[in-house]
Amino acid sequence: MNECIKNFKFLIALAGVLVFCGVSFAEDVPGKAEPVDYIQVYYFHATNRCKTCTTIEQYSREAVETYFKKQLDNRTVRFELINYDKPDNRHYLQDYQLLYRSLVIVRFKDGKQVTFKNLEKIWQHKGNRDEFLSYVKTEMEAFLKDL
Repeated sequence: MNECIKNFKFLIALAGVLVFCGVSFAEDVPGKAEPVDYIQVYYFHATNRCKTCTTIEQYSREAVETYFKKQLDNRTVRFELINYDKPDNRHYLQDYQLLYRSLVIVRFKDGKQVTFKNLEKIWQHKGNRDEFLSYVKTEMEAFLKDL
């Protein structure tokens, strides 16, 4: 029991020293906060996926990572895969009026969604990688202009 009290007193003293000395952790460092104005890119898919669906995912990721690497690194662009068959993700179907696998760009200002666009033409360009990448790049650039 006496050892527990000593350890407790030591931890309290250590905490006091850390606070007094102004020790800061990564989350507290200024400039490390997530940007509140950003572009979120979602690729929505079902559990069962065909070759075309995985190709569209691959091209989508490639377009974002190739043309917007700097923005990905500073988190002003974010890319996420979402399986809309999972119960917690079903709301996205209504949120973005999704009928099938989709690539959606969403603009956030002050941490709140302000607009989005479903890039429906990805299906027209699925057979031509260069056209697909160009289409996604053009749409992303339009969204980034207003960021």
